[in-house]
Parts: sequence; structure tokens; C-alpha cells
Amino acid sequence: MKRSLILLSSFWFCFSLEAAPIEDGVLQISSPDLAEHSELIPLNGNWQFLYGEFVSPEKSSTANWDMLTIPRSWQDTKKGDQVLPREGAASFRLSIIFPEEDLKKEIGLMMPDFASSYKLYYNGRLVYSSGAPSLDPSSEIPKIKSVYLPLRIEKTNTEILVQGSNWINNFGGFWQVPKLGTLEAIYREKLITQSRESFLFGGLLLIGLYHTGLFLFRRKERSAFYFALFTFLLTLRVALIGNRLVLEIFPDFPWESVFRLEFFSFYTAVPIFLMFHRSLFPEDTFSWVPAAAWVLAIAYDITLLFPIGFFTKIIGPFQIVTGIGLLYVLFTVCLGVWKKREDSLLFLTGFFAFGITVGVDLLWDKLNLRGINLSPYGLLVFTLSQSLVLSRRIARAFRKSEILSENLRITNSALNILKDNLEVLVREKTSELNHSLERIRKDLLVAQRIQKKLFPENVEAYKELKYAVKYLPRDEVGGDFYDIFEVSPGVYRIFLADATGHGVQAALVTMAIKAEYEGIKFGAKDPGFCLDLLDDKFQRKFSSLGTIFSSIIVDIYARENRLVYASAGHPDQILVHSSNLMNLRRTGAIIGLKNKKSYENQELEFLNGDRMFLFSDGVFEQFNSKREAWGESRLRNRISELSAEPIENIPDIVMKDLDLWLGYSQPQDDISLIAIERV
Repeated sequence: MKRSLILLSSFWFCFSLEAAPIEDGVLQISSPDLAEHSELIPLNGNWQFLYGEFVSPEKSSTANWDMLTIPRSWQDTKKGDQVLPREGAASFRLSIIFPEEDLKKEIGLMMPDFASSYKLYYNGRLVYSSGAPSLDPSSEIPKIKSVYLPLRIEKTNTEILVQGSNWINNFGGFWQVPKLGTLEAIYREKLITQSRESFLFGGLLLIGLYHTGLFLFRRKERSAFYFALFTFLLTLRVALIGNRLVLEIFPDFPWESVFRLEFFSFYTAVPIFLMFHRSLFPEDTFSWVPAAAWVLAIAYDITLLFPIGFFTKIIGPFQIVTGIGLLYVLFTVCLGVWKKREDSLLFLTGFFAFGITVGVDLLWDKLNLRGINLSPYGLLVFTLSQSLVLSRRIARAFRKSEILSENLRITNSALNILKDNLEVLVREKTSELNHSLERIRKDLLVAQRIQKKLFPENVEAYKELKYAVKYLPRDEVGGDFYDIFEVSPGVYRIFLADATGHGVQAALVTMAIKAEYEGIKFGAKDPGFCLDLLDDKFQRKFSSLGTIFSSIIVDIYARENRLVYASAGHPDQILVHSSNLMNLRRTGAIIGLKNKKSYENQELEFLNGDRMFLFSDGVFEQFNSKREAWGESRLRNRISELSAEPIENIPDIVMKDLDLWLGYSQPQDDISLIAIERV
């Protein structure tokens, strides 16, 4: 049996992957290999392998290596007279020879699931750890998660060294083939994989919600309820396997819980599916089958309370029972087709696609190809056929209702009348919409001019300060507001606020912000007290609307060479003091939240020649067509590079850089940037 599985595994790899390019642990890459962006290079083949110890990077070239074909598990392979068990620790080594013209190029490495933890060294340098591998079973911290890593070709003879251990899973080592390619290709592979899994997750979730709605409106249709539960379990499973979307969304989610939930979704889905099957074909099925499946599933669910190393060993019998259950369902459905049961042929068509993919998944699991899952795709086909089955049942029930027939007759008459006058109605409605849009456009232009009048004039000059402002709303009006004025001789107060959202709604919030701020800005003794008053007024007036916004207030005491600021949940701003970039960090929560403390003041030196940059998050939270963010680090670096530029030119230069970064993409948020220099 074991020999047959190995032959099937070899047959699969011959047709699913390119021929193994690795021999004796060495991969020779020619220049065109990396020039082709569209394909990744699979790193399947004979890797250098050493069981029972972790080879250090310094000694990797002199170790006494064996060979192991990747992604085959080391389990049941021979080392001399010893047959290796599933548990243990091992080292893997691969030498990659790049052409000299590829030096300094950026590349990417896709590391698939590896049971159960590993450390990855690249040219002797630790670049990634998945869990914590250990030679001691009690010290291992398992984590199985694929990852996409950016790397740089540092030398022509490159070494990849993996130190891995497996003390809990039924297969140790790689579960799939690692892949190498350009950064563009590796990120495209990641995007495609995540998009495919997200599509499956969202599609299955909507299908489950749809059938839940069917059950709520028609409680007698229990098949819809069972099918919804089954779909929700498949939705959970999609998020827990493959790229493990749950860890992408919640990186700190306990890995052991992920593994237990994955097994739970498999165990529990079997009896629920059998209940769904019996609800559709009660005449040809047996009630004791789903009951027996529940007993077995509950017993296996209880094993999930034990250590992972225990319940991963005993999954084999349950997989066999699942296969028998699929044959049972197939037989009973075929019997229903032979007896001409209603909807049996439609059910069989979808079940055939789903049953085949589940059977293939079980076989691949036996062949140590657990990362590949076709059952969600088969489920989509099966769901379509099942939706048609339920729709036909509901339609038959509705046709028996005289009330529905009468409503349909009335609706049909109304549709005939509407059809005769449809062209006239369309022209009238189109004309009305065009007039409405024109009025809205004019109103927005007026609102734009009004909002511009709220801001101080950019040309106003002060004796001790130079400043320049760049404000670019995403729409005609925006949700950012700023104010600069001289409180008293030599004392200046700068205010910047960023309301949640953008467009008309956010612009109305800025009107309210200005109105409340104007009433307190002269009387507040310091920025923290000013924010306290502003928050209190907003809490009392607008708490029912859920209005929140971030803001920062800076008081500059020019004659004392200092500044005092307070920040209400605003992003870290930048102070250039003596040529050093410093962060003005937030000193309190965002305005509008309840049950929070007062805002603290922070005092810093602000000497002649020092600069300060205040901005909204729209400056750095912009994404280009590749979904790459402009980012705070790029903004800080650009400000540092422009230290010799006049302060009046910096906002325009930064905006030009951001515009080039966006390319054909439109800004996604309002942009405000205030540059201030002490003179």
C-alpha cells in the first residue's frame, strides 16, 4: 500500500509541476529564468538533508549530508538501516547558483507550510522563523503558515538553510514545493492566492447566509438549515487552511486554536452533511447513519482537547469513514435517480463534482499534499445545483398558493402598463436626474468656495515664523481643517484636525470643528486644555452622531525658543530639531470618544532654523495601482532629503513626489501638509 502511494505521488508531481531542477542539493539558474516575470521557479528535487540535528550556517558546507526529495516527508525514509519516524528534527540545505548579471537583484521566496516549525537562514543570516524548532519535544513552539519573503541576490553561490522540527504532526517537513522568483512574480502569486481564498471565503459565507435566510422564512425547509451549517463549516475551513486567512487578519490568533478549529470543521461537517442528505431523500436513506456519524464526530471532537501530537495521529480512521460515507451518499442518490425521485438527478450532478474533489483532497492528504484543496471549488458547483433544488421546492410550494397567483396577476398587469410607458418614464426620470446632478454640482462648487474661506491665507507672514500650507481635498470639499494665528506677540497657535471620512459629510464636521474651536482658541491657556474644552463641547453637542476626529495643537513661544503641543489621536508629526528628526507623538485619545483621560502637554525646544511638519494621515496613507502604500517612512526620508530647500517649496515638492507615486491612481483621502520654520 505504501509503495502504491509513493507511485501515485510521483505521478502527481510529474503532471502538476515542472521537472525537478535540483540535483544533489544544487540549483543552477540561468539569466532568462529570472527575466521571465510570469512564472515562479519550483524548488522541488533533491535537497541536502540531515536528520537528527540542526546544522549551523558556519558548518553547513562541511556537514555529512544525505539527500531527500522535496516536498516528500522524511517519514518512512531510510537512513542506513534506520527507518525515520514522523517525529524529530532535521536540517535542509539548498545551494542556488545565480548568474553574475543578477547580483543585487530583488527576488522573492515562497515558503509553504512546514510541519511543525522552522528557522530559515539565507547566506548564513536568519531571515525568518515560523514558530520555534527544537531538538527537544517539550521546547518546540509549532506554527504552520506559508510566507512570502523578499530577498536580495548577494552572491552568485547562494545558500538556503532550514532548521526544522516536527513533534506533533503526522507529516514532518515541507507540505508543498517552495518557489523562487522575482518580487513582482512572488507578490502576484501571493495576491492571486489570497484573492482566490478570499473569494471562496466570501462566496461560501454569502451562500450560507442565503440558505439561513431561506430557513428563517420557511422553517419547514430543514434542508436549507443543514446546508447553511455545512457551508459555514466549509467557510471556516477555507479561512484555516492554505494561506490561513485568519492569521492574515488576526496575526496574534493562537496557532494551536487554528489547528484545532481546522480539524473541528472537518469532523463536524460530515454528520451535518449526512443530515442534509437525509432531509432531501428520507425514503432512500437510514436515520441511523447520521446518528452514528454524530457519535464518531463528537468522539473525535473531544480528542481536540488533547495535545496536537495526539489527535493528528488518529485522523486516518475518520478519513476512511468519510470516504465510506461519500460512497453511501452516492449510492442512495443513484437509487433516487433510478426511482425518479424529485430533484435527485440535479443533486447527483452537483454531488458528483463535490464528492470527487473531497475524495481527491483525502487522497492528497494521504500523499502529504495537504496544502492543496479542491473541495471548496467542488462545493461551489454543488451549491449551485443545491440552490436550484431548494428553489424548485419553494417554487412548487408557492404555486399552490392562491394568494401568490393573484399577486402575480396584478403584478403582471402593472408590468404591462409600465412597459407601454417605459420609454416616456425613462426620459422624464433621466431629465430629472440630470437637473438634480447639476444643482448638486453647483452647490458643491459653492461649498468649496465657502470652505476655502475658512482657512487662513497662505500668504500671511509672521516675524518669527515662515510657513507654507498644501491642502488637497479628495472631493470638492474635504474633512481636514487647519488654523494658524498669533495669540500674543511672539506666541503662535497652530491647529490641525482630520475628521473621519471625506466629502460633504466630513466637510460639515469641519464646519462644526471651526465653530467650536473659534470659541475657545483665545481663552485656552495651553494646547492640552484647549483639546479638553474642544472634546467636552463635542461630547455634549454631537455625541449622538458618533462624530470623532483626530487633531493636534501646537503653541510656539518664539522668544523663549520652545514649543508646547498636545495631540488627540493624531498620527506622529515631525519636528526637525538641530537637523535631527523627532516625533510629536499623540498625548491622548481621539476626540469624541467617551470615558477617557485629559490631554497631556509636551514641551520641546524650538530654536532658530528648526522646522516642524504637521500633516493629516492622507499624506502617507495613499496607495498606487500596485496597492503599495506611500508610507510614513518614505515621508520622513523625503523631508530629511529636503533639509536644504526653502520651507516655502517643501509642500509642493512632497505633493509632486506623491503624485508621481500614485501615477494613474486617484488620491484616496484628503491631504493636508503644513511646513513651519523658526526664523
